[in-house]
Parts: sequence; structure tokens; C-alpha cells
Amino acid sequence: MSSARNSRLVFLFAFVSFVSARPGAQEGHPLTGTWTGDVGARHVTVALEWDGKTIIGTINPGPNAAKITAATMDVSDISTWTIQLEAEGKERVAVDGRITHITSPGRTLSGTWTEAGVRSPITLARVDATSSSSNSGDAPRAIVYGGAHLTLRGKVTGVEWINPRVRFAVSDRASRRKWTIELPDGATALERSGYGAGSLKVGDVVTVRAVAAPAERNRALASAVTAGRGGALLFKLSVTTHRTDGPVPRWPDGHVQLGPPPGSRGYWKADVAELDLTNLKAGQLAAMPWAKAVYAGRQLAKLRDDPFERCVPPGGPRQFLGPQGFQFVDLHTRVLVLLGDGNRNWRIIHTDGRPLAESADAVPSYYGTSVGRWDGDALVVDSVGYNEKFWFHRGGLPHTEALHLTERFTRTDLSTLKYEVTVDDFRTYTKPWTMNYTMRWVAGQELQEFFCEEKTS
Repeated sequence: MSSARNSRLVFLFAFVSFVSARPGAQEGHPLTGTWTGDVGARHVTVALEWDGKTIIGTINPGPNAAKITAATMDVSDISTWTIQLEAEGKERVAVDGRITHITSPGRTLSGTWTEAGVRSPITLARVDATSSSSNSGDAPRAIVYGGAHLTLRGKVTGVEWINPRVRFAVSDRASRRKWTIELPDGATALERSGYGAGSLKVGDVVTVRAVAAPAERNRALASAVTAGRGGALLFKLSVTTHRTDGPVPRWPDGHVQLGPPPGSRGYWKADVAELDLTNLKAGQLAAMPWAKAVYAGRQLAKLRDDPFERCVPPGGPRQFLGPQGFQFVDLHTRVLVLLGDGNRNWRIIHTDGRPLAESADAVPSYYGTSVGRWDGDALVVDSVGYNEKFWFHRGGLPHTEALHLTERFTRTDLSTLKYEVTVDDFRTYTKPWTMNYTMRWVAGQELQEFFCEEKTS
């Protein structure tokens, strides 16, 4: 094997080692992960990792591995980053390239590879080690709306009563085109408001006010649907989170009950729109330059790469911001969080006094490893062990596996739950930062079955 080949393999090993140490990492630092491609007639693999300060890694696994000794990057252009890597093994390897599609799982690194004084063109593709059902850019995909405002009138030609959004087809009389229309809500939310699969039938005449999807042909998101011309308004949600007076329910030992009082029903729902980004201001200010660039790129792309739109679970604070709400089940030694959104997901908060695991020791997951304790009437929860496959908020601020969340749940009366979360991720933010929300009690109802996978049916 030639020394040039050995050096190249070393560089690949560095890149692969990083990926192997962080299996399936997708949404953290854009360079983190495994990259593969060809240099001349040789296939190479590179593994890189972001430790919060520098890019580290190795080129090519095996006895001839080359360690990354220097790495610089320029993130001033949010659509294309420039990067220079140097690695030392039997031969010195230098990579000078540009990374495009920063916010997409399908990003590539193109440029030149210099080894033993010989320069070669190279294109490396980032390997996505997870399944297409959860993390690829394939269907189901996010549809970005925000184009022209439309008014369509015509007959309904098809209805799909599914989650996370009901959709139907309408043949517009004026344009003589068939449009696919999505509603802002899914079947579960609409059924709570008294609608059902028979509320809209093939052959019904409707008027639809909607916003088009610029990149999709004849596709739009409805803002209002009425029967006929000027008829009854359809699909108006009626579930509210208005206050219901009453004291904080308590267990016999005096601890606050986070769930419904005995003999009653109810669940919590965020009293804030998920797209309200005011809570992210502190995070934007504390973000490292690379994180600011990723956030800006996601905004520029109108959040089209949001993993939640591909049915990935909503980890972190986002788990409480969905329209379906959530419940607590207090088992004294642990608290179960039952989530209405996603795929009937749950989370366990241990309250038996065990210590918090080290982030490196916890198995990376969407909801982390959580340990809680009572501080007066507040449940304080520390969580580590998060993977990088999800966005912890709809706004798109990134995180890495170093993420540590400290949450505080305080029920101030029967109908109000104060939620505060501190985000601490030394690889992404220069300092911890905090956001908070108010949750309202939806009395007399239970969480309904909700499966995001229905989007693919």
C-alpha cells in the first residue's frame, strides 16, 4: 500500500472515528459525522468531531491513521462554509474545501486533497447512518408554505382524514386545476372540536382561502374553509385552555399533583404558539458563530429541514409545545410524561434520589435521561444524554450531545403550570440561557391517540 494511500486512509479514519463515536448524529455541528468519497481511484472516509472549541478527528482507520492537527472554518456565508483541514501521519494531508447545503442531511464537502505534494479534486458526502423513515430527506418531507394567497372554489375530489394534518383535493373552477390542500390541524385535534371523517365529503362544494407552497405544484395550506360560497366555516377549533378556578391539587403528603385530581380528567397545553420565537432571543445571543450560522440557514430555508416534519420525536422543550398537549402520571418514585404529539411517546423522570448520569455515560436519546427532585412546590428536573436527531424548538437553534437541560415545573393553581428550562450546551452556546412558558389546564378531556406515521399512509 502506498504512503499516500496510507495517509488518505488515516484522514478517513479520523473522520470515521468521529462518526463512530457519535452514531447517527444529524442536527448538531454540520461537520460532525462521517464523510465518504473518492480521491482519484481511491475511496476514502473521514470522521470529524466538534468538541466545543475545535474540529478534531482522524483520517482513515487502522495502523496508518493520521490525526487532525489543524482545522479552520469560515461560517460568514450561511449557505456555503469554507474549511481547511491538516492531518499528520506517514504523509501530511491537507483538505481545502467548501461545504454546501449546511442545514440539510445531504450536505457535501468539495475541494482539493493534497497529499505528498499531489493535489486532487475531492467531493465527500456526509453519511446518514439512520433510517430513511426518521432522518432522510425523503418522503414524508416538510412542505414550505408562504407563496401567493389564493381563493379557490370547487368540488372536493378526495379527503385524507389523517395526522398530523388533514388534507383534501379540490378542483378549482376558475383555473380548472386540481389542488391539494392541507389543513393546519390533524384529525385528532379536529375530532376534539366535533369534526369527523364525514365533515368533508367527495362532491362537497367549498371555498378555500389558502397560502400556496412556492416549490410545490398546486399545493396550499388552508387558512379558512367554508361550505359553498359564504356558507358555514368548517374546521374551527373549539378546545380552549381557559382558566378553571381552584386550588393546587395535592397528595396526602402535601406534594403538588401535576396531573388531574382524583376522579377528574384533564391535560396540559402550552399557552403559546410554537412558532413564537421570542423565547429564543437569549439563545441567539449566546450561540457560537457556527450555531448562529446554522440557525440563520434554517430560517432562510423556511425550516424545511425540520426533522419533526419527518415524524422524528419532539425532544427537549418542544415536547411540551405541541397542539395535542401532555399529561403527568406521578408514581412517587418516578413521574411519567405522556405526550400527545409525535407517536404516543413517553418520558420517565426518576424521583427516587438517584444521581444524574454523566452525559457521556447516558445512551443518547430524544428525551434524555432525567432525574427530578422537589423544591417546595416545584419539580426540578435535570436531563442529559440527548442525541442530535431532533430540533429542541421549532425555531431551529441547534444543539449537540453535550446538551444539559434543567427544567422547573411549578403548578401555581388548578389551571396554571409555569415551565422554565435552562439550556446548557458548551459545544453550542457560550453560556447557559433560559426560556419559559405557561401551560394551561384543559379540563374534562383526555389525551387522544395521535400517530405521526399516518402522514405516510
